[in-house]
Amino acid sequence: MPKTRQSSQGKRKAGSRAQGSVILGLHRSDCAHLDPLILENSETGEEELVPDYPAIAHYYAECVVSGRLPSNRLLVAAAKRYLRMLEMAKNDRNEFYYSPEHVVDFCRFGERLRHFESGNWEINQIDADGKPDPSIILEPFEIWIESACQGFRRRLNGTRLVETALELIPRKNAKSLRAARAALYELCCAPGLGQEIPIAAATAKQADDTLFGDIVKMVKNDQELIEEFGLRVTNDEVTKGESKIFKLSSQGERLDGLNPSLALFEEGHAGAASVYKVVDSAFGARPNAQRRMITTAGYRAEGPGFDLLKQAEMVLLHGMEDYTFFAAIYTLDPEDYQNPETKAIDWDRLLRTPELIAKANPMYGISLDPIKINASVLQGHKLRPDKRGEIARTRFNLWTGAGMTLIEAAAWAACFLKGLDLSHFIGKRCWIGVDLGQVLDMCAIILLFEMPNDKLAVFGQFYLPEQSPTAENADLVDNLALWQEAGYLYLTPGPLADHDLVRSHIEQFCELFDVQVIACDPMQAHNTVKHLWDGNKPVMVYPNNQKTMTAPTDDIIGRVATQRILHDNNPVLSWMVGNTHGDRWPNGSILPRKDKKDSPRKIDGFVAMCFANGCRLDPAEAKPAGEAQGINTDPYQHRGLIGFENVEMANG
Repeated sequence: MPKTRQSSQGKRKAGSRAQGSVILGLHRSDCAHLDPLILENSETGEEELVPDYPAIAHYYAECVVSGRLPSNRLLVAAAKRYLRMLEMAKNDRNEFYYSPEHVVDFCRFGERLRHFESGNWEINQIDADGKPDPSIILEPFEIWIESACQGFRRRLNGTRLVETALELIPRKNAKSLRAARAALYELCCAPGLGQEIPIAAATAKQADDTLFGDIVKMVKNDQELIEEFGLRVTNDEVTKGESKIFKLSSQGERLDGLNPSLALFEEGHAGAASVYKVVDSAFGARPNAQRRMITTAGYRAEGPGFDLLKQAEMVLLHGMEDYTFFAAIYTLDPEDYQNPETKAIDWDRLLRTPELIAKANPMYGISLDPIKINASVLQGHKLRPDKRGEIARTRFNLWTGAGMTLIEAAAWAACFLKGLDLSHFIGKRCWIGVDLGQVLDMCAIILLFEMPNDKLAVFGQFYLPEQSPTAENADLVDNLALWQEAGYLYLTPGPLADHDLVRSHIEQFCELFDVQVIACDPMQAHNTVKHLWDGNKPVMVYPNNQKTMTAPTDDIIGRVATQRILHDNNPVLSWMVGNTHGDRWPNGSILPRKDKKDSPRKIDGFVAMCFANGCRLDPAEAKPAGEAQGINTDPYQHRGLIGFENVEMANG
């Protein structure tokens, strides 16, 4: 790999726009003030001036963080994290370092490739002869993404630090082009023998119609590339010696024996879950292996793309430490497009504000013609609601069919009060909410306290059987271990929820605090309710329906918006709050729910918080356990002599 050093060319050239001004899209021309690098060939001594790609990446991140380039919270958090990792990488004792050489090598390769289909480049890129120049130019946001994916290296062996990367980006922002570059670089330039680069899709036809088909077109359109690297192209694979790019689908024959060095997923919302699982199970045998998903938002809250979005929120907004994960998410913040009262999409605002298009689309003004896309989006204002939803999904990257989370992750994070501790409230009035869930799953205890100035403090404890489906979920295992280590989660032996442990902790809380009520869901808590009732504890049954849950839910939503509910940054509760969805009914009522039935993303803590808050707001909504109409607290009449008859029906 060639050595690099910074060029010294005297006074820096000014960019095309005033430095420090707010811009709608950071383009390559805005980086003209950055001096190039001198690339020295260690064998011949020849020198070459090349763009300072690491400096461009740094400049992009700075523009995002400073607000000069309007961006959503997740992208700002990702840029801050990137800059922080650059500082961490300078410390020799850190587990990773930053290699500008790898970034330069990747970007130089990317810019020697050529466009293979018609586009705005034919107008924007003109060579000395006045003809369209098909050379690819990497834009600052693309260089930043590659700087993160290629530049951070393990100090132990020099391999890539980032193992999983998510690029969630609207349509027509050169997704396929970026994925094709990554695949071809891995094939042509990556060290090692027999590189395997699967292009994953739900079907072989989908692969042909999207990324794999584009790779084939790009290679066939570049004879110099074919000759320089000795590439061979067929309908099923692109090869260089023993290395290959190939199609992978759930219907294919390559699902066994995979050993991917780079796995690429495009449109990860569109039914590719089975393929993703196969690649995931084969992943990790190679030390340099990387998975990259480049996708647009989907219709529903399902699929590997949505799962990675939730992981990104945990890493970027909730402080989960995982430097092997990178996410670049281009979309809007909820306040950009939501009605503040109903949380529904304000279509007039969304479709009539040109600045929002630029905020969500990093290729605005490059591959996306501002006049055309603005006219297209404005036209959507006149369309049927279902057509508007498609525009919201493809142009603004909104998961329109996923429903809206009731509380935005960043808003909840802003309610964290450093130093808040449960010990500060000994002897104080307390409202306890308990969601015991199913016998195979999560249990939650929430403690709510009133504070001066009409504020509330909330704390949580959570319980999960070690052999439950949730505890064995591969996507949650690492988080669960961290939460247990931090003392927020009890992992209990066996496959069944330890209701006795939950009850004993509730009884301890009753000794420490002035407990006004213990509000339980009548559907699952019969045995626990009976024991607490027999022990003269203030246990109540709180119905879980639209009528009873609307007021406490709305109160919590309003308090989060004004930071009048404070928490101790409990990561389990933060996760559950971020998982909670809900639809507003015509009568104004709302019922918290999961994103979908049987989702592994739990909401027990939020539900228990509503139980406690509901009793605080209107004690009449709950009934004493011994008087609750239709509720028999005898566990043997509800669950059988042993209580295992309905275990198979538990859905978590």
